[in-house]
Amino acid sequence: MNAHRKARDESTEISCLMLAHMEPDLQQQFENVEAYDMIESLKSMFQAQAKTERYQVSQALLGCKLKDGDPLSPHVIKMTGYVQSLDRLGFPISDEFATDIVLNSLPSAYAPFISNYHMHGMDKKLTELHGMLKTAEADLKKGTSQVLMVQNKAKFKKGSWTKKKKAKSGGKTQDSVPSAASGTKPSPAAGSTCFYCKTDGHCKRNCSKFLADKAKSGSGTSNSGAGKN
Repeated sequence: MNAHRKARDESTEISCLMLAHMEPDLQQQFENVEAYDMIESLKSMFQAQAKTERYQVSQALLGCKLKDGDPLSPHVIKMTGYVQSLDRLGFPISDEFATDIVLNSLPSAYAPFISNYHMHGMDKKLTELHGMLKTAEADLKKGTSQVLMVQNKAKFKKGSWTKKKKAKSGGKTQDSVPSAASGTKPSPAAGSTCFYCKTDGHCKRNCSKFLADKAKSGSGTSNSGAGKN
């Protein structure tokens, strides 16, 4: 009798505790029901709903994929919440399997980290894995910024060299300046004056009057003055 009375009192305490956490409609329905019968009735009422919720949470967890450039922490926190929801529904996931799911959701940029993780045989919980992934994310961002910095630096040097080259050549590049190796001679300037006929536009050695007078005189006059212009 004492054992029966003790079990009944404990059942009454559990029933009151369960009723205190129910909605008003359910409280009226289970007001005079013992704890065991109440639990069995609640299982039949909400077990199908729990299966549906488990399916939806599992689908969301396995469908999580991190896109390139998206922040890492919100993604891992969301997946950790799904794992905790499955545990609350009575379907816990082991730490190893949860870690595999998270690593499988990462983009190809994290492939070196994943290979290193498996190579060293690491076995971390989701919180520890989250910290390691944050470090890997920071390293990836540093590597990207360094590449961009090198590219910008190379472009700046190239542009500066071109400007200096144009400034030395009077606004033209070196390729546009005639070189002595090309075998071409610059033509006489348009403002040159012939010392013989005092006419603009040619020099003495090309002066037709000078050549005609020289041919008429037949003299051996030296052309030493021809190079003055």
